[in-house]
Amino acid sequence: MLYIILILAILFTAGLTFALQLYTAWYHIFIIIGMFLGFYVGLVATYVIFIYVISLFIDKKKEVTKPSKFHAYIVHETMAMLLFFSRSRVHIEGKERLPKNERFLIVANHRSNFDPIICITKFSHNNLVFVSKPENFSLPIAGAFMHRAGFMAIDRDNPKNALVTINKAAEYLKNDVTNVAIFPEGTRNRTEEPLLEFKNGAFKIATKAKVPIVVVAMKNAGMVKKNFPWKSTRIDVKIVDVIPVEEVEKGRTAELSERARKAMLDYITQ
Repeated sequence: MLYIILILAILFTAGLTFALQLYTAWYHIFIIIGMFLGFYVGLVATYVIFIYVISLFIDKKKEVTKPSKFHAYIVHETMAMLLFFSRSRVHIEGKERLPKNERFLIVANHRSNFDPIICITKFSHNNLVFVSKPENFSLPIAGAFMHRAGFMAIDRDNPKNALVTINKAAEYLKNDVTNVAIFPEGTRNRTEEPLLEFKNGAFKIATKAKVPIVVVAMKNAGMVKKNFPWKSTRIDVKIVDVIPVEEVEKGRTAELSERARKAMLDYITQ
């Protein structure tokens, strides 16, 4: 979407420049630059208004049985814009380790609000939906699109309701609908500890669906808020482990949880 907006802004600016013949004096360059910036900002604002209007027609109470590719595309493009405007530079290692020709569960650490944005953007071609806290679905615009894109709310305070979400996520994987991601810490880590204790139940998604687990560790995402707008932020993301389906089927959730946590911890603290 950023490229589309950029190209449109250039085309509109070029068209108006030739229509008004703004190329006869050197100082016209400042007018041209101003027009370009105006078109760019205007197109971004138009996009925001467009998705806001669409969000008004999404019924968040209606259960989603099949994620919408259109709404998933909008989620990805909007997240990509947020990363760009936040001046975040994401460096990824290990993408070649991603399982091919099979669905998988991503588990990752969670220290920043940018963590899901990073995963959604950088693993978008893998058709990814998140298991997220219910409060996120109340967010303006984003909550409606997340719901329609197939994201799932999990009530960690109610084991029975949480199990319903875990089963639904497992069905998505088993039926080859989409890949799934979850933060096994259960909430954003606001402590000085590198990782919170993991909720072993998160790994039931993989054991029920019989899919591999991709362990992702992220560093420095928490600096985006501190650095913006004056400094750019480099965020390091690494696939630190991939637990094959053969081991997922044999292992208990506690063992899988411990292995994933150790792999993340080793990378985060190195």
